[in-house]
Amino acid sequence: MSILLSFRNLNLAFGQRHIFQDSEFTINRGDKIGLIGLNGHGKSTLLKILMEEVSPDISAPPFTLDRTNEKFSIFYVPQEINLEDYKDLTPETFFLIFYPELLDIHRKLQQKFDDKLMQKFEDLKGWEIQNSYLSFLKGFGFFNLNQTFNSLSGGEQKKMALSAGLSSNAELVLWDEPTNHLDIESIEKFEDELMTQKNTYMIISHDRYLLNHTTNQICHIQNGKIISFQGNYLNYLDHLEAKEKELEKNLDKLQNKHRRELAWMRQGIKARGTRSKKRVEGYHNINTEISRLKSLSRKTTEMELIHSGRKTKKLIEIQNGQFSYDENEILENLNLIITKKDKIALIGANGSGKSTLVKLFTEKLKLNSGNLKIADNLKIIVFDQHRESLDSSKTPLEVIGDENDFVILGDGRKVHVNSYLGKFLFSSDQVNRPISTLSGGEKNRLQLAQFMKQSADIWIFDEPTNDLDIETIEILEGNLKSYDAAVVIIGHDRAFLDKVCNKTWLIHDKKLEIFEGGYTQVAPFLHALELERENHDKANSQDGLERSEKKSTPDLDKQELGSLKKKMTYQEKQRFKIIDEEVSKAEQELEKAEQALGNFDFGDMNSSKQEEYDRLNKTKNEKESNLEKLYEEWEHLNSF
Repeated sequence: MSILLSFRNLNLAFGQRHIFQDSEFTINRGDKIGLIGLNGHGKSTLLKILMEEVSPDISAPPFTLDRTNEKFSIFYVPQEINLEDYKDLTPETFFLIFYPELLDIHRKLQQKFDDKLMQKFEDLKGWEIQNSYLSFLKGFGFFNLNQTFNSLSGGEQKKMALSAGLSSNAELVLWDEPTNHLDIESIEKFEDELMTQKNTYMIISHDRYLLNHTTNQICHIQNGKIISFQGNYLNYLDHLEAKEKELEKNLDKLQNKHRRELAWMRQGIKARGTRSKKRVEGYHNINTEISRLKSLSRKTTEMELIHSGRKTKKLIEIQNGQFSYDENEILENLNLIITKKDKIALIGANGSGKSTLVKLFTEKLKLNSGNLKIADNLKIIVFDQHRESLDSSKTPLEVIGDENDFVILGDGRKVHVNSYLGKFLFSSDQVNRPISTLSGGEKNRLQLAQFMKQSADIWIFDEPTNDLDIETIEILEGNLKSYDAAVVIIGHDRAFLDKVCNKTWLIHDKKLEIFEGGYTQVAPFLHALELERENHDKANSQDGLERSEKKSTPDLDKQELGSLKKKMTYQEKQRFKIIDEEVSKAEQELEKAEQALGNFDFGDMNSSKQEEYDRLNKTKNEKESNLEKLYEEWEHLNSF
């Protein structure tokens, strides 16, 4: 495995805040790297350093970046792209944003046609890049290529960026939170495409399913260092668990030694006079080592949702509901109940009606027909993805404390503002910093802290994991899992939905399908829908092809058709006798393999269960491939 690039002595600080301290890192050809770490600890900054958009601090020894090939290319797909400077482009030409030279040629051609510029565009493989980009874009179900950027949803903008990245031929592709704002169907499509990519890539993501399936190396930015681990995210979790146990053991030993040395240090005057200098130094070293080990331990917190105390069991009910915007029907035949203990995952394609349903619950919209029953004085709080902007000139202390030392929670409890912010992983030096200096994820965490001061009967989270780091997601996940009241989560984080929810509502084709359990329960249904759609598209395509062929093929009489028809060989005749039986047997074997995979328990996943799942999946794929070949042979033999 050859080295693509490596660097040493990376140091970077913003004021008193150290992001990297003497860090080093190597990327090999073929690496599929998942980059993780707390928000604000340098993930996006590292990508910008690799792109040479951010310069490291001057240090001794100096920062060095080595490339095996100085001309090797990097392609960077950021979290967000400011489209204000590209209003002359459309979704069809969006990819040009990533190719400044091609963009310049395109703009000149828009003003005046020029053969030489056209040739240069072709020499730079502009048409080839565009065709590949459009192919991926259509694969995401994006067909309206001439609309303006300001009419696009966040999901549509993200699909354009993903298509640009997937169509890149760069040796190294850098992805920064690529699945934000996407529905689950699009995420799985991206996941499938990413797994077939031949280039090396590094991906920042909070989607643990994605990291587990698409990476072979995890890099964790922690305490200013970049820690590399060979394996996927599930392997890394096992490694962290073992490492945490080892840390606890070492810390326990050190603390026992510390107690003994502390007792010795506190002895009387006579003992102090005979105390050895070396032993005193050892005592202080123990303190330093204890502090170091504590800092290496994974951070935890105690976020909690506050319930209003309501005893009512049935909170919301809709019977035979229907809703339309003007003539556009969004939801029909809507029947649902939310009870006190429900934890509901609400999923569906972008634009399917998820936000509309939430607005019906909160009575911002009214049903066109049907009945909506809401418990008296029901308090619903919605944490949505379009969050109010924070005053960037204020500090977290000022926003949460509202100039008071204590926070009054929804159930009347008083908590010191520093302590409350600490529960959301804000350190003592962060609480007094202006919000303008916080990362996007840290701002998201601050908004979560502000949101969770309240009490409610139903908490509704709209894309709560967007921009959050994995550590914070797991903390929120644990609290929601143990919370004993109603929660509705609109989300695309499959692992999050699986662990938190006991029901899944899927909005599909204007109707609400209800499943017991988390995302795993609905996954086979979603895959069946995708297969059904693909088959429908293929049938339409084949139907159009056949009509085209009928128009272009001259009529042949029976004698001519007979002379064109080939005859079976002896071997083909023998195969024809048994092919039906082989197809039937292969279908039964595939059905058994699918049942075994469908019955797999995803709860409490560990490395051995992951191996079992991989084995079942491999068996299913092999049976599927074998049956596909038999189908092709059957069609060939029946064509004679």
